[in-house]
Amino acid sequence: MPGAASQAARFGSRVRARLAAAASIAPGARLPHVDSLRALAALLVVWMHVSEMFLKLSPATATTRWVYDAAHRVHVGRYGLVLFFAISGFVIPFSVRRDAPAPVRDFLLRRFFRIVPLYWLSIPIGALTCHLIWGRPFPLRWIGINAALLQDVVHVPPAIGLYWTLVVEVLFYLMCAALLFARSLFDYRRVAALVVVLVGLHLAAVVLLHFDNTTANVFLTSFWFLHFGIMFWGSLYRAWQQRVLDDRFARVVLWALPLTWATIYPLYCSRVLAFPLSYYLPYVLAFATFIAGTTVLRVTWRLTAWLGEISYSIYLWHPVVFNVLLWLLLRTDEASWWRTRHLGVYVAGVAVVTVFFSSLSYRYVEKPAIALGRRLSRRWLEPRAVPRIAPA
Repeated sequence: MPGAASQAARFGSRVRARLAAAASIAPGARLPHVDSLRALAALLVVWMHVSEMFLKLSPATATTRWVYDAAHRVHVGRYGLVLFFAISGFVIPFSVRRDAPAPVRDFLLRRFFRIVPLYWLSIPIGALTCHLIWGRPFPLRWIGINAALLQDVVHVPPAIGLYWTLVVEVLFYLMCAALLFARSLFDYRRVAALVVVLVGLHLAAVVLLHFDNTTANVFLTSFWFLHFGIMFWGSLYRAWQQRVLDDRFARVVLWALPLTWATIYPLYCSRVLAFPLSYYLPYVLAFATFIAGTTVLRVTWRLTAWLGEISYSIYLWHPVVFNVLLWLLLRTDEASWWRTRHLGVYVAGVAVVTVFFSSLSYRYVEKPAIALGRRLSRRWLEPRAVPRIAPA
């Protein structure tokens, strides 16, 4: 049909135009459409956690459990996390200043001040709101262990339950620094090989689980490798958008991973392993959302871009907000107005309060810390100009 053909041609031209625009973006620049994806990922995590915690607030609230059921059926929390991981791979390696005098140290110093100050601030606040007010002890020693990001190593409870994802993020930074030191971070054939190894370790654990049910712990551990693989896949995807992915093997890996996760992997998990839909669907949705959101459905609204800019604060503070609100509500009568609202009201309410405090957190903690990291990088790592003495 001529009409369908012309529509397909117009669609193809729009895709090519947006890819050309993406290729012209300077590495390290702020990307509003990627910030919008961050906002979506953060709000999906909020939806999952709040609906879980407020479901049994009262019998009246439980009647609207479809809000929780919808989140649980798709597992929107995992959907948001996988989207976050892909975005990290898309952004972090390309924030490296390769022309800096000491690029590895510059990268690590800036990353430290981007993530750690707010994380350290969240530890005592999380200990108070997620543990102490509920009557669960949280000794000072545990705060120090959390500050060193060793809680998973020594089996100490995290101040806030989602800290494990920050461990993944920090380890990804260290892996990027190691690859940068080895001059391999932008060698995309090597990055693609690393993706194959990391994802292959997870697939091997899946197959092993099928033949030996006692390997469940190995299977759970393998998710770390899968998530690292997705992060480095995001780096390959950014290189493709920047039109610097010239290696054929890297291009094959780039498209083989999402295609496998959209076709073969769900069939194997559902038919052979009888895994629930919530296990593999979040990965399919995350890949599809990420690819669409960086090509044909690039959302650049000011509101969503701003929410993505403060998404790290949203992610860290929403457990604090919902724990405090839940603690207060449980001290009111079960039939009171405050405890009998629609479950969606509590999800929206926590999101609004979290965004308010996150905006303050971003302004007064994150931005100053980022600026401090940049100043220290310039002061410590960049060579100082030697004043020239004019001849007498």
